[in-house]
Amino acid sequence: MSIPVNPRIRARFDDVQRCYDRLAGLLAVDDARLVNVAPSVSGWSVAQHMVHLALANAHMLTAVQRIVARATPAERVGRPTFSGRIVLLMGDFPRGKGEAPARSVPPETVAREDLLSALERSRRILESTALVLPDVEFATWRVKHPVFGWLNARQWLRMLAIHADHHFAIIDDILAAPADAR
Repeated sequence: MSIPVNPRIRARFDDVQRCYDRLAGLLAVDDARLVNVAPSVSGWSVAQHMVHLALANAHMLTAVQRIVARATPAERVGRPTFSGRIVLLMGDFPRGKGEAPARSVPPETVAREDLLSALERSRRILESTALVLPDVEFATWRVKHPVFGWLNARQWLRMLAIHADHHFAIIDDILAAPADAR
C-alpha cells in the first residue's frame, strides 16, 4: 500500500517533472543551436542554461530530501527573506538581477555528452525525491537559499519550478533570436 501524497504537493512535483520533460525535449535541438550564444538575450548558450538547470535542480531537490530527513544543513527555524516571499508569491523574478551560485554555474563550453550526464544525474535525484513526497507535507524543517532565505520543502519545490520557468523563457528567446544576433 502506498502512502497518499497531498494533492497540492503532487501538483508542485508534477511541475518539477514537467521541467525535466522539457529539458529532455530540448535535447532534440541540433548541436550548433545548443551551443550558440545570443548576446542580446543572455551570455549563456542553451546548453549552458540546461546544465545550470540540472545543477540547480539537483541542489533544490537535495534540499527537499534533507528537510524530510532532518539532515544537515536543515534547521528547525528560519523564514524566507522579503525577496524570497515576493518571488514565491509572484511566481517569477526579473532577468539579469541575480547571479548563479558558483556550484550551479555551467562550464564555458558544454559538450552534448556533458549535458546528457548532468541531466541524468539530476534526474536520478528527482526520482529519489519522489520517494519522500508523502513526507513533504509534514516536514517542518528548512534549508537556507543563498538569496531567498530559509525555505521549507514545499517552498523549494515551488522555487525550482519558478527558477526553471525563468530559464525556459530565456532559452526560448535564445532559440528565437535571429541568426545574426547569435
